[in-house]
Formats: sequence, C-alpha cells, structure tokens
Amino acid sequence: MVPTVGRILLAGVMAVAVAFGTAGAAGAAGTADRQNQPGVQVLPPPDDWPEGGRFTVFLCKDGDSINNCRERAITAEQERALETRLRAMPEVTEVAFESREEALANFRKQNAGNKLLLSAVEVEGMSESFQGRLRRWDDMPSFWSAARKTAGVSNVFVSGDFFWEDKADVTVTLCGPKKTDYACKGRGPATAKERKAIEVRLGAPDESLSLYFENRAHARRVFGYVFGTKTFSSRFPESYFPESYHAKLVDPGRAKTVIDAVKGMAGVYEAAMVGDGRSAPVNVGTR
Repeated sequence: MVPTVGRILLAGVMAVAVAFGTAGAAGAAGTADRQNQPGVQVLPPPDDWPEGGRFTVFLCKDGDSINNCRERAITAEQERALETRLRAMPEVTEVAFESREEALANFRKQNAGNKLLLSAVEVEGMSESFQGRLRRWDDMPSFWSAARKTAGVSNVFVSGDFFWEDKADVTVTLCGPKKTDYACKGRGPATAKERKAIEVRLGAPDESLSLYFENRAHARRVFGYVFGTKTFSSRFPESYFPESYHAKLVDPGRAKTVIDAVKGMAGVYEAAMVGDGRSAPVNVGTR
C-alpha cells in the first residue's frame, strides 16, 4: 500500500531534480533573510544525496492473481531459487526474509494510530517477502524488471533511500497557500514573523546541532528520488510541495518534546519525527 502523496510529504519525504542546480543551491534560495535572528543559523539542505535503494519482493500466496501467480502459492523450490538469485545479483547488497507474522507486526507498528485499518487486517492477508538493499539508485529499474518476471513473485516494489534520514531528527512543515494540501484552516502561508519564531524554537544552540530550511524545489527533488522516477517533476508542479524545516538535535531523545512544543505554533502545519509515515516503496515500472 502506498500512502497518498500528501501524507508522504508530511513525513519529510519529499522531491526531485529540475530547474535546480545542486541541492545546496536550491535550498539556499530564500534562506538569506532567515539568518538574521541572533543565535540562529538556518542552513540550506546539505548536498549529500544517498546512493542506494531498497526493495521488497512479495511472494505469491494461494488465491493471488497478481502478475504471474495464477492463484498458486510459491513453491519451496521456487522460493529457494529466488533467494539464491537475489543473493547472487551484483546490484544487491542485502537480502532478508520477512514472514507473514513479521509483516503484520511491522504493519501494525507503522499504522498504530489507525484503529479502523488495523481492525481490517489479519495475518492471512499478509504476504511473505524478501527485502533488501540495492547498491545504486540507478539499479532500481533493471532490478524491478528482472525480479517481477521470476516464478513465484507476485509484485516488486523499490524506492530510493530517504534524503533526510540521518541528517535530521525533526521535520516541521509550514502552512502553505490556500487551496493546497498544506493550507492551514482559515489562513494563508506562514509569515516571516512566524518563521522566525519557529527558527528560534528549533535552532537554539542548546537544542539543535543544525537547522535546515527546505524550499519547494528541493522538496520535489527528494520526493522524486524516493520514488525512483526522473519524470516525476513533470507530473506535479513545484507549488504542490511544502516548505519545511529539518532539525538535527543535540539530543535525539528530545524529539517528541520538541515536536509537542512546535506543533501549536502559528504557521506550523505539521511537526513529526523524520521518517514517521515515510512512504512505502513504489513500483518504478510505472514510470
């Protein structure tokens, strides 16, 4: 299941390369006027893009009509052959098996706040899978194409590594223009005064090691990178994406405290830990 684009962006996973030089150059736009607050330095996103990707290869189960399953579960022989093939592929660096029970436990953890959804999911509805890592972002299309044709495979999903993972602990999405996914009720975009107040709270020297501002161009680049599509930028305009702050904390254990403090501030649409609700990998074969 792939969450809506709007919810995915909330998590901080956001966008890809167009009319944009380097990540640093794009993030720098509109940042200079945010560095006047004493004691607070707001930086553009680092120009440090992840190199690899991730994959999930779902195995056929009884009743599956997806792709080449033909309503038959994968056989033990097919499963062994698939694992051997995955481990031998030069673009693959890690492979691990996930049982139905493990898949259900992870699903419940990722959707802990959605009781209605959790009540409708049982272990019998989950699929076994092989999950792992790809050496390079550019390996995703060829891996997807090869793996989905393998006997006993129902579906294959791949994604690029998330840009903000390990770079920040907290992401704060700002209120956007009216009639956008990030519009705050009864008002327009975050004002300069509201932004400065948010920066003071997030960027205090005793709270954050680094505070980054992400503009819409960089947000689109991040999202497109995760979804493994170089044509993504033509599908969604830059205005679709939010502006946000990303803070690397002195003490990551204070992330929830910081989030609770920022959530109620004027100009804030959402505050969350980096990675919360991060998108499921997407099928790049749809490019």
